[in-house]
Amino acid sequence: MKYFSLTAGVISLLIGFYLFASPLATISTIGWILALFVFISGINGIVTYFHQINSERNIWMLIQSTLSIIFGFLLITSSTFARSSVVITILAYWVLVSGILRLITGYQLGRAGFPKSDSNRYLIGGVIAIIFAIILFSSPILSAAVIGRFVALILIAIGISSIYTFIRLP
Repeated sequence: MKYFSLTAGVISLLIGFYLFASPLATISTIGWILALFVFISGINGIVTYFHQINSERNIWMLIQSTLSIIFGFLLITSSTFARSSVVITILAYWVLVSGILRLITGYQLGRAGFPKSDSNRYLIGGVIAIIFAIILFSSPILSAAVIGRFVALILIAIGISSIYTFIRLP
């Protein structure tokens, strides 16, 4: 058990240092994994389409599956910068929609008579999320680099903690 902490710590430190040196690799890897899932989902959809009887086939399923294969293949074969930009853009849209929904929730809570502190919490969270989404939209590569460095620092901290645990264990 003691050497597991050392092994995990060293691996975490090595990955953390690598990701700190190339921060776009973090987001690009996430993009590659997502692209692989999209590609496999498209293949699965086409296989499912052709295994259905004619009366159950839906042309929209075939179109969606074909587009998934094309989009997944393009992302898998694209550059690190392109994948990083796509992942950050998707993240930005998600954060933007979440922020808008928080604003709506805060407004609805206020109208329904909930305490002002509850509705204000949602409203403030929504505004912060929208500002964060705008920052992500404005510079996706810089955002990917910052997020990549942040993930690297977390892995370095985990590695240091694991090695410290190894040293402290009897």
